Amino acid sequence: MSRLDGFLAYAESHRAPVSGAAVVLLALIAWADANLPNLSIGFLYLIPILLSAAALRSFQIVALAGFCSILQEAFNPLPWSAGAVDRLLVTAAGFAMTGFFVAELNQRRRLLQQHLHEVQSQVRLRLDAESQLRSLIETSPLAILTIDDSGRVLLANESARQVLNFRETDLHGTEITPYLPILRRMLQSHQTAGYMRTNVECKGRRRDGEVFLAHVWLSTYRISNGTGLAAVIWDASENLRDREGAGLDTMLATSRILVGAMSHEIRNLASAAAASYAALAAAPGVAENRQYEALGSLIHALERIATSGLQLAAQRERAVTDLGTVLDETRIVVEPFLHDADIEVVWELNEDLPLVQADHHSLLQVFVNLARNIKEALEHCATRQLRVVAALERDLAVVRFYDTGPGVSHPENLFKPFQPGAHSAGLGLYISQAILRSYGGSLRHEPQPAGSCFIVELWPEEKPVLNDSKRSTASSGFTGR
Repeated sequence: MSRLDGFLAYAESHRAPVSGAAVVLLALIAWADANLPNLSIGFLYLIPILLSAAALRSFQIVALAGFCSILQEAFNPLPWSAGAVDRLLVTAAGFAMTGFFVAELNQRRRLLQQHLHEVQSQVRLRLDAESQLRSLIETSPLAILTIDDSGRVLLANESARQVLNFRETDLHGTEITPYLPILRRMLQSHQTAGYMRTNVECKGRRRDGEVFLAHVWLSTYRISNGTGLAAVIWDASENLRDREGAGLDTMLATSRILVGAMSHEIRNLASAAAASYAALAAAPGVAENRQYEALGSLIHALERIATSGLQLAAQRERAVTDLGTVLDETRIVVEPFLHDADIEVVWELNEDLPLVQADHHSLLQVFVNLARNIKEALEHCATRQLRVVAALERDLAVVRFYDTGPGVSHPENLFKPFQPGAHSAGLGLYISQAILRSYGGSLRHEPQPAGSCFIVELWPEEKPVLNDSKRSTASSGFTGR
């Protein structure tokens, strides 16, 4: 800020002292003008006007200019004549214009200061935003990089260097095609198609040749010499391994449960066949019959198969999961396809749902299977609603699935496998019931005046699993809605 700018700012903010100083200076000039008649010092009256113009308003400047011109004419050594009035008006106009010039100069200074202040404020905000964005990019766990229209890296954060194994080397200027060829292809295919925002799943390659699965969110933008591309990259290899491992574990667990359930059915049939086989042994001549002996061998083989299957099903690890979390995931999975079918979904979940004895993925499969069955049941209904109620009742965690469908015509056949007309060969409810029973829980149907209700019962983590008879006694107290 120059001295003039400093004085103008001071005069504008300290009107009284500046105006007082101008009055004193004006008095001194008038005194000198009166006592020095042989000197023409009338031009000195410009000084108080210049001094005080920044502190005065327009009418005050005009009044001061008129007063100064009167003083100058009063002490003017020239005689008063008819032209004195014109001289007085010209002097007053000159003084006033000088004052207005200083006032306008101060106004321009004020506007310039405001503009500079706004510019500085915007610069500070932009620098702060750039600093925050730079910190966000550098500390992001996701790999972030930008490339130019030739496929060379313009910017890359630390995560990008780690993902591509450039830990000690700068990525700037590196050709991206050997590592993520999809980026160059996407950029070339959209250079003339305007801006692009999309995500892709592709193969990536690190600097040492290791292949990884990359999820990439990318968008194009304009740069000085063409089109650039910004990419956010997530190494999904570990997630893929976990997902496939969890899927395999769930498949094996479900298969083991299914084998156990089928082995139980086989054992029942084998036991009935063995009883009939023993009864036939008393008939004369049957014991020596070769076909009778073959039937006995077949029955014993079925019993051994059933026993092996039951032993395999019994080899399971204790599993505990959060019932509330499983229901939240169920909501995420089923709500889209239920809403697409115009089915209203109502969730009534207690906040204090416990940890339960069940496998997370298997329990999620049970809930999703029930929701799919209800969707099919409501397909031709006028009123379509699914209501899920979950609460802790007595010793068990209970989840009820109510629907407004036509109900179940033959509930005694619900949990039998290979039901005619059922979805997925009629194994859904059968397997779901077997899964829950393997953890001490249960799945049952409860008749309703309208619609139907399926009840899932699970044991909390801290509760010991009871046998079938005790579980039935514990469940008998909450068979209603």
